[in-house]
Amino acid sequence: MKQPLVSVIVPNYNHARFLEQRLDSVFYQTYPNFEVIILDDMSTDNSLEVINRYKDNPHLSQIVANKTNSGSAFSQWDKGVSLANGEIIWIAESDDYCELNLLEELVKAYTKRSDTVLAYSTLIGVDENSKPFGADAYGRNQYMSGKQYIKRYLTIANFVKNMSCAIFSKKAALKISPNYKTYKGAGDYLFWVEIAMQGNVAIVNKRLSYFRRHGTNVTEKRNADGTNYIEEKRILDYICSIMHISYLRMQGILYMHASRIKNIEFENDTIKNQIYDLWDIHDEYPFIQLVVKKIMSIMRKYFNIYI
Repeated sequence: MKQPLVSVIVPNYNHARFLEQRLDSVFYQTYPNFEVIILDDMSTDNSLEVINRYKDNPHLSQIVANKTNSGSAFSQWDKGVSLANGEIIWIAESDDYCELNLLEELVKAYTKRSDTVLAYSTLIGVDENSKPFGADAYGRNQYMSGKQYIKRYLTIANFVKNMSCAIFSKKAALKISPNYKTYKGAGDYLFWVEIAMQGNVAIVNKRLSYFRRHGTNVTEKRNADGTNYIEEKRILDYICSIMHISYLRMQGILYMHASRIKNIEFENDTIKNQIYDLWDIHDEYPFIQLVVKKIMSIMRKYFNIYI
């Protein structure tokens, strides 16, 4: 197994109560060749006290404590990438944690094929007390070109559900547009589209990462006020501008988005109507979308073919 240097970026803001579990799951990885860069965005709790307990760990590269709050997780990601010495990046969110073999498994998949720019695992959702409440799965490991991955998965939703479950190419990250940092909710979605465009993608069907939901959930707030769906439409339009999506595939994609959006409880009817108009969603699905959805399900289930 190849063992390239992995730069682990831990961006933190006021997650002192989760930091020990997070940092232990990082520093005690079974994969040997990694450095850790901890970024604190001017926390007002005792985060720095917890962080400083690890200052003598041989894997620690640096601790960077902001004097003013950046106001953006995306800006912290960008800073971490610029400081990284490794050719592979892992952004380990400070309120999540993982299995100790996460890097070992992901690097193994990442290095299996040339030109890989992204590898990620499935995950388990946990609450603030680390109690599991849900998990995802793909059924098997998968390898594919980034463009195939975008058409198959990212046109439907952001299937890299959490930064903590993925590793990616520093070289690819440095080439993407900084536009993702202007997004309020779906910036990571655009980030993965632009990363995937540059190479191959590996999906590891092992639940190696624990994605924590706690307190006021930003994702749910961005869903309720419509922000995520406005930004997702911009991203889908962007994907369609850089690659061809067949008419039949697009009908299936629109069905998938509509079925998800119809389950959202928006803050008010004005926002709901705005999102429905943006996505051209009606009370009844167009007949063509229902037919294409059925065809897509059959082709995927029995022939592993995606229209």
